Amino acid sequence: MGLFNILDISAAGMDVQQARLEAASLNLANSNTSTAPGTQPYRPLEVVIHSVKSARGVALPGEMANVAESLPKPVVAQTVPTDAAPRLVYNPGHPDADERGFVSLPGVDPISSMLDLISISRGYEANLRAFDVTRSLLQKTLDLGSRR
Repeated sequence: MGLFNILDISAAGMDVQQARLEAASLNLANSNTSTAPGTQPYRPLEVVIHSVKSARGVALPGEMANVAESLPKPVVAQTVPTDAAPRLVYNPGHPDADERGFVSLPGVDPISSMLDLISISRGYEANLRAFDVTRSLLQKTLDLGSRR
């Protein structure tokens, strides 16, 4: 595993966080979107993530080669709607209310969506920091080589 593998893993982690951010923001934006009776309301989205082996870089000698070969890289497989049940809110004056006066809203919890956004932000920052540190190490290595 070379330093380029670390860059690949960090970049893949940032891609995953970006996909999670898009899904969480769509969920939050549509949390109060009502639909007419008899139609399907917005279904919250979730991101499915898989891991694949990173195939780039040069392996290190000895025991580190075994560790390096087992490092996975996160990859966004797909974004799928969840099976969250819609919330029923009593509001008989609403144009989308049914005959009992209930409005069907998506099964999105705004509080947990906001917590997800905080988690996503911190995950993205951690991956960005790892990427920057690795890039800095590569630059210092090149600087050392140019002095000879």
